[in-house]
Amino acid sequence: MSAAVDNWPALSFLEALRPGPDEHIELALLASYSADLTSIGATLLALAGKDSDAGRGSPSDLADAVERLRGKMRIVIQRGRLAKMRRTPRIAAVLDQFVREVDFDEAKHSWHPKAALVRTRNNKHEVGWRLWIGSRNLTECVNRDMGLLLVSGRDGAKPISGSGDLARALAERAALNGIRPASLASAVSKIAWRAPPGVTVERIRWSTGSGALPLPVPPVNADEVVVVSPFIDKSFLASQTPKEKKPPRRVLLTTMREIERLGPSLIAFDELLALDAPDYPAGDPEPEAPQSHGTAEPTAEDDEEEEIGLGLHAKLLFVRVGRDRTLWVGSANATNRAWSGRNVEVMAELRVTEAVEKGLKALTNSARLVSAPEKEYEPDAAVVEEEALERARAQVAARWAATLSFDGDEARLQHISDIHPDGPHPEEVDFVLEAGSLQGQLTVWPRDSTRLQLGAMPLSERSEFVRLRVSRGEKGLSWLQRAPVDPPFGEERDRAAFVRLLGARGFLLWLAGLLADDGRDEGDWTTEKRKEPTLPSQKIGLDPGLPTLEEILAAWSRDRQKFREIERRVSEYLPAVREQAKHEDAQAGELLRRFENLWRKLKEGLGDKGKGR
Repeated sequence: MSAAVDNWPALSFLEALRPGPDEHIELALLASYSADLTSIGATLLALAGKDSDAGRGSPSDLADAVERLRGKMRIVIQRGRLAKMRRTPRIAAVLDQFVREVDFDEAKHSWHPKAALVRTRNNKHEVGWRLWIGSRNLTECVNRDMGLLLVSGRDGAKPISGSGDLARALAERAALNGIRPASLASAVSKIAWRAPPGVTVERIRWSTGSGALPLPVPPVNADEVVVVSPFIDKSFLASQTPKEKKPPRRVLLTTMREIERLGPSLIAFDELLALDAPDYPAGDPEPEAPQSHGTAEPTAEDDEEEEIGLGLHAKLLFVRVGRDRTLWVGSANATNRAWSGRNVEVMAELRVTEAVEKGLKALTNSARLVSAPEKEYEPDAAVVEEEALERARAQVAARWAATLSFDGDEARLQHISDIHPDGPHPEEVDFVLEAGSLQGQLTVWPRDSTRLQLGAMPLSERSEFVRLRVSRGEKGLSWLQRAPVDPPFGEERDRAAFVRLLGARGFLLWLAGLLADDGRDEGDWTTEKRKEPTLPSQKIGLDPGLPTLEEILAAWSRDRQKFREIERRVSEYLPAVREQAKHEDAQAGELLRRFENLWRKLKEGLGDKGKGR
């Protein structure tokens, strides 16, 4: 059978999360080691059922997703691992409410699980659950990843040991109001889960970061052991070699970087295989080059090139004993750090069929056969400096105790810590720490100060996300991190941000699309380019892109419940739209006044009829 036939089914992470057409999300708890704002936005759009086939959405789609998922969704990541993109859309400020960070010191241990627990409800009020466990981070990087999707069901479904531990840990870290970790753990532990064909889930193993994850050791009669991991160490690999006269056939699939690092110690493997190293977000991304005519769309040729050389990021351990096949999948690399309990990890232990094993062999067959190096690895100066930068980043993240406050529009960071009272600066004094607001300029944070002024931050741009950078000489690392504000930003900030992006005209265009239910094109939320109607100078009220009397009455007649939802949005957003119109041209203000007059007269005319059935 060819490798193309034997490949495991391909399902994108967003497809695994997206609810059905008659479902809505009641709860979504996600865990990831790292993330970026573009992927977080795409995840919100998918969970709200508002994303396109390409995983994108318009500004109003994102506004809908934020409103639908506010208080229902959280993404938990390792602090210091929110990537700084080349270009950060201003609207990304509102995503801060969906992110929580774990303050582990990465010199000791990391928050490293990749999982998603989702509860849905359909139009018949039936509850459904989805549980995803895998190796994929919430970043735009395209790598070879592996995930297991479980759904609640009946035929062939059964409860899974360890699922409650996962639910409890996610709920504790997410800290959503109204979600009790113990109650959620109890409910999830009783759910009957359906696994993919050829897979039986024996248990889910969740490590806490303070205790060992039970290390799977091949039995003495094992026939084959296959290790797939982008990171490896000698201690873990040694544990997979039973001390018997006839050891099992051993196969290792990793990256050349790791093979060169471990050197001659890998000579014991029967097959040593290599794939490209995985891609990660750029540590210190260059500013995006200006474009004069919008963003170029990727071509078919570009897509083909992107598929070449996908980096290895899957974490798998396979053991075959006769006809019995066991497969561990999840977040743990083939390292002692992952399996000794220093990291928080999640792994699923599976019993699989021969057909599933063939999928694994299709993966290993796609790699190139290499030989173990003859010399020990010696890092060069560039690698040593990269490691030093990573240590500095981890130290800032671990020492971070800064909060955000405002004096009028002026924002300020204040660091208060008994353990690190002088500030969150790196240990080595020749490293420079800079900080700034999401859209502002970076400013050097002096080592003798626990405060830093960030400058003016209007309501529409306020965010708990701040930009950080550590550097030494010309080399640096940039990332984003949360600085909590008390009280948290509320719906007023969100609406101000969306209205600023849409503009007065864009808001009216959005309403027209909602009323006509025709999905009018507004562009993509990441580009910040408004799709504004062309307005005839003498016929402002006749523009076809704006709400009309006929569309409003038709929407009221077609679906009274949906019309009341539109009416609510008009009421909630109009104050922010009026404020935004003050900063736009006179035509935008005139359009808004005409719409408000029309809307007020219609509401008065409909009277009690507008209350629906």
